[in-house]
Amino acid sequence: MTEYHYPTFEHLYPSGVQRYDVRARLIRNYDIFNYNHKGTPKKTWKMLFVDVEGEGIPCNIFEPAIEKFIGRFQEGFIYILLAVQVIFAEGKNKIVPNWKQMIIKEETNVIREEEDDISIPSFHYDLVHLNRLSCHIDCTSRVYDAMGLVLYVSPIENIGVNSFKRDVAIMDTTWTVIKLTLWNDFAHVLDENLNHVDICPIIVACGLHVKNFHGTYISTGYHTRIYVNPVNEKTTSLSTWYKSEKLAKIRKDWFRSSTFSLKSSIDISNTPRIRLSQFPTVRNVQYCRVVAYACRVDDVDNVIYEACNRCLKKVVIFQGLQKCQSCNINNTVTIPRLLLRLTIFDKSGNLKVTILHDLAQHLLGCLATEVKSVLQQPNGRNRVMEKVFACFGNRVFSWVLHPPTGAFNPEHSYTVGYVLHIDWAEECMWLNKYIASKRRK
Repeated sequence: MTEYHYPTFEHLYPSGVQRYDVRARLIRNYDIFNYNHKGTPKKTWKMLFVDVEGEGIPCNIFEPAIEKFIGRFQEGFIYILLAVQVIFAEGKNKIVPNWKQMIIKEETNVIREEEDDISIPSFHYDLVHLNRLSCHIDCTSRVYDAMGLVLYVSPIENIGVNSFKRDVAIMDTTWTVIKLTLWNDFAHVLDENLNHVDICPIIVACGLHVKNFHGTYISTGYHTRIYVNPVNEKTTSLSTWYKSEKLAKIRKDWFRSSTFSLKSSIDISNTPRIRLSQFPTVRNVQYCRVVAYACRVDDVDNVIYEACNRCLKKVVIFQGLQKCQSCNINNTVTIPRLLLRLTIFDKSGNLKVTILHDLAQHLLGCLATEVKSVLQQPNGRNRVMEKVFACFGNRVFSWVLHPPTGAFNPEHSYTVGYVLHIDWAEECMWLNKYIASKRRK
């Protein structure tokens, strides 16, 4: 008897008339979705199949055919689908980047094979590297798959009355760290106790939405599937990379011991390292990082300024009264705010920088009110200088800076986002990695 060869998905063409016989594995079986169309309640049932070539194609069942097939499909099994229709794919929320989809009709015959066939893949991920996800922010045409090492798991947070979420920091081989928000039932996939053990599980998240709120992040949705530590060639490759990269372990340990917020930790981790000579040309990043000394304290007499206690903006003197131009209030109540202006340098150049109130208080270890009180005392200016020098003098730091937003101005003072102590072992490893990458080019 001649063996029948079923066509692969590549050879299926959208047609309103022709029917195809296909053989494929069911990878994802979604819940029946209820929706309203022009006031009429409707149902749709979506699935994802993969063929012997590893290509994925979505499959829909609509009413009234849904009732016929309830209980007939189970993820992981291979099915022969006789007389399916193939049409152009939906324009929104495609679960795979395929321009066609199958439709199971009432006349379709479904046969489940009881014996497995390892020639048909048991998984299908259309993975996007984490450093490329920002290109797809708020894209409604499809959902995305991502994979990464779990660096940090936040506690569950209640949102509103009936919703809750958990944020997870993940990293892949591009060294990009991104926040994955797990909503509701997905929040239980991981536990924050993971932060206290020396393991770094791999998470594969399929059907994600890419969003932007103070930075790019990914979020679960209706078509999401979460897999923790699945075993396949993609996850094995990531696990091997992690075991061979000491810097990956250092980053994991840093994340789990960081005193910064999750957002700040992600911002710092994704910051590119540069030299000061490169700073004028840095664009299209939130921060850049440079290892440098503080060589001079600028404008010591103005380290304290008076700010409106409502909006925290600097007040001006108008007709002898303190006025907040932002709130448009005369004789406003003010509070002292701290502002440090420094010049930092490395072997390639120097740069004027500004450290704003909260970070300045943290670094100096005192409040703005205390600095103001010292300045009002005899020899107060020198005492403040001694305090600043004790913090920065003859010491090198990792400065995380906001890059220029327009043309670079050497007389302008650029804002410091964070100031970090140097881990020289880590810096040397990054330097060696940079040199090796240049040699390869």
